[in-house]
Amino acid sequence: MAKSTKRFKDSDADFRKIYNDIAQRNFAPVYLLMGEEPYFIDVLADRLSSSILNETERAFNQTTVYGRDTDGATIASHCRQMPMMGGYTVIIVKEAQAMPQLEQLAAYTANPLPSTVLVICHKEKSADKRQQLYKSCLANGVVFESVRPREYEIKDWLGGFVAQHGLRIEPNCIELMINHLGTDISRISNELNKLIVSMPEGNTLITATEIENYIGISKEFNNFELCRAVATRDMARA
Repeated sequence: MAKSTKRFKDSDADFRKIYNDIAQRNFAPVYLLMGEEPYFIDVLADRLSSSILNETERAFNQTTVYGRDTDGATIASHCRQMPMMGGYTVIIVKEAQAMPQLEQLAAYTANPLPSTVLVICHKEKSADKRQQLYKSCLANGVVFESVRPREYEIKDWLGGFVAQHGLRIEPNCIELMINHLGTDISRISNELNKLIVSMPEGNTLITATEIENYIGISKEFNNFELCRAVATRDMARA
C-alpha cells in the first residue's frame, strides 16, 4: 500500500472542519477515523458520542463495540436497526483495526441508512485505501486520516491550541513543553487543559512560572536547560 502523503497540518485542518460540522449537527451516515495519531480520532469519536443523541436517547439507540469482540456482519446488523425514541441509531466501533473480516462492513457502507451514524475508529495505521470499505466510506460518508506530527509541526499546533482558549504562550514555554513531553499531543493537550483551568482569572499569558506551578516542569531544571548547559560547557550548571 502506498505511503500517505498527508501532512499533520492537513489532518489538523480536516479535524477542525469535522469538529465544527458536528457542532452544527451536520452528521454523516459513516465516519472512518483512521491513522497513526490517536488524539484526533479520540476527540472526534467522543464528540460524536456525546453530541448526536441526548442522555435518554443514548440508552436506547447508541451502542459501542470493540473490534476484537465483533465482526463486520454483526456491526452491519446493528446499523440496520431503526432508532427508538430518537432520530438516529449510533454505532461506535473502537479498535476497528483489530476486527476480523473488517471488510465485511463494505456491504453496509456502500448503502448506509440515513437514520444511522456509524463511527469506525481505526487506530495505529490507516485502513487499506485499495479496499472497498475505504472507497465506500469516502463516497458515502467522511474519511479522516490522522497523521502524527513531527517536532517542528507541533509548535504551531500547540500555540493554536492555547489561542483557541483565549490565551497566549511564551515561545520559550512551547520549547519547554515539547522538550519535556515530546510530540504526544494527547499528553500535551491533557497537561495544557489542566493548566488552562488553573490559570488565575484575567491572566491570559502562559509563562514559565505557570508551566512550573500547574504542570510541574521546572523552568530551571529540565532537559532543555541541561542541553543548553552542556552546549555552552557550563559543567557546574549541568
